[in-house]
Amino acid sequence: MTLTELALHLRRRADHLRSLASSIEATPAMSLDHHATDDTWRGRRPQLCRMLLSTGQRQLHAAADDLRGHAYRLERDADELDALARPT
Repeated sequence: MTLTELALHLRRRADHLRSLASSIEATPAMSLDHHATDDTWRGRRPQLCRMLLSTGQRQLHAAADDLRGHAYRLERDADELDALARPT
């Protein structure tokens, strides 16, 4: 595999990671907090349920941010490979 082909492969992976991050943030679970009122939950601990939901959503946002960070690094590596592949 040439450096240019490897750079293209890294860019495709970066695009895929960004797509996954967007899919995570667009999932219906990310808007459940809009429906989480005291009337929503059955049982004695609605605050605990809201807290667990909020924690889960924060973890998903963090995972999406992490995927975007990896995508950025892959793009940077691809740029370096393209620079190395240019004739001097």
